Amino acid sequence: MLTTNVSQVMEINPVTVGLETTLYKIAKFMNEENVGSVLVSDGHKKLLGFVTDRQIVIRAIAYERDPSTTTVKDIMIKWPMTISPETTCKEALDIMGANGYRRLPVEKDGELVGIVSISNLYSMVKFDDQCMMNMLKELSSDVRCK
Repeated sequence: MLTTNVSQVMEINPVTVGLETTLYKIAKFMNEENVGSVLVSDGHKKLLGFVTDRQIVIRAIAYERDPSTTTVKDIMIKWPMTISPETTCKEALDIMGANGYRRLPVEKDGELVGIVSISNLYSMVKFDDQCMMNMLKELSSDVRCK
C-alpha cells in the first residue's frame, strides 16, 4: 500500500485563488468548502503559494490586519514544497512527518495537478502500533465546530 503513488489518492484539479483574493473571501470559502488550506495560482496552473487557516490567524489576525483588505499575497507561504504524482505514499508521509505538514501540493512539469493530504494517505497505511494509528487518524480528521 505504501508503494502506491500519490497520483492514485490525491485530489485532482484543486481549487485555487489569485494573489489579490482577500482573506475575508478565503476564510468564507474555507468555511463553505470545509477545507483548511487554499492553493494560490497565477491562473494558469502555476503554483505561487499556499494559505492555511493557521496563516490567516498567525500572520493576519494576530497582527490586527483587516481581512477585508489584506490579500493572500501578504500572508501566503511562497513557493511551498511540492511533490510529483510519482511520489509514493510512504515518501509523502515521510515528508509530511519530517516537516510537520498536513498537505502537499502535487506538480508535474511545473504545473499544479493536485494536492494530497494526510487524510488522503491515512487509508493507505496499515499500522501495528495502535497508538500511532490513533494519532494519524486524529490528525487526518478535520473536525470543525459549527
